[in-house]
Parts: sequence; structure tokens; C-alpha cells
Amino acid sequence: MLEELRKQLEAKLASVAHEEPAPVYAGKQFLVFRADKQEMLIAVDDVREIIMPPPISYLPRATQEIEGVIALRGEIMPVINLRRMLGFERAGLTASTRCLVSSPEEQSFALIVDELTEFVWLLEDEIDSVAQDYLSDEFKIVRAISKNSNVVRPIVDVNLLVQAVFRREQFNEQNAH
Repeated sequence: MLEELRKQLEAKLASVAHEEPAPVYAGKQFLVFRADKQEMLIAVDDVREIIMPPPISYLPRATQEIEGVIALRGEIMPVINLRRMLGFERAGLTASTRCLVSSPEEQSFALIVDELTEFVWLLEDEIDSVAQDYLSDEFKIVRAISKNSNVVRPIVDVNLLVQAVFRREQFNEQNAH
């Protein structure tokens, strides 16, 4: 029996020695998602976790971008509806809908997206910054664009997203008084 185990171990070691080495990726990894028909990217480093949409509690007097709030393992956080924020047609939740949970500067929120499509690695020369002056108010959450495989897609900056949503909310509150 010991001889049989030794042969199995030798066979396993021989097969491992002939395996291809794991690929080494350079650059930065991004998650590609869809909001309506628009494909966008977000840095994987900015996403704390990906979850199925939990029950969302309505939040009175919230701006149109805020779908409501959720409780995630004892943490209450706002849910941002990217479709509404970008002015796309409203749609219900589907089997492919996901929430991307992010915590920039310790301010957690969940971002509803229609579908996750892929992960991509981008090198520095595949990312171009975008002048904010040329973007409509809805798209001021985009700091850069990717130009990977002849496909150009906007890259969402979570800090700009938080600023856009909560700055509007504060402005609306100030004007309501």
C-alpha cells in the first residue's frame, strides 16, 4: 500500500511539473458592468463585495438617485440606482441585477447595476483621463475612459459618484428650507 501511495504522489508531482505557469497580469483590474445598454467599468479595488439585491427600504425625501437603504450585516447604507442617476429608463430588478458595495473614505454604499459582464486588466496606456468640462452632469462620475481591444468604455470613479449623489442631496436639502 505504501508503494502505491508513493507511485500516486510521483505521478501527481510529474503532472504538476508539466503544467503551464499561472499567467501574471500587469496593470489594474476592472469589473465591466451594464447600466441599460451602456457598458462601464469600475476598479476592482473600489468594490468591497458583489451581492444580489437585498430588500431595499424606501427612504422618504431622498434624491432620485437614491433607491433606498439596505442593511448588510448590521451596516445601514444607501443604495444608488445608476440607471436613474444617468437618466436611463427605469427598469425592475432581474436575475442578473447586482449590487456593488463600495466604501470610499469609510462611507459605504451599494450601487445597483443591471449586469456584470467581465473582468478586464488594463495597462496605463489603455486608460485616458476625461476632462470633466465636456461631460454632462449625469456623467460627471466618469474620470477616465478605457480603450481596450478597440472598445471605448467609461470608467466610474467611486469618489466622484459619492460627491455627485450626496452633494446634490445636500443642495436639495438647503433649497428646501
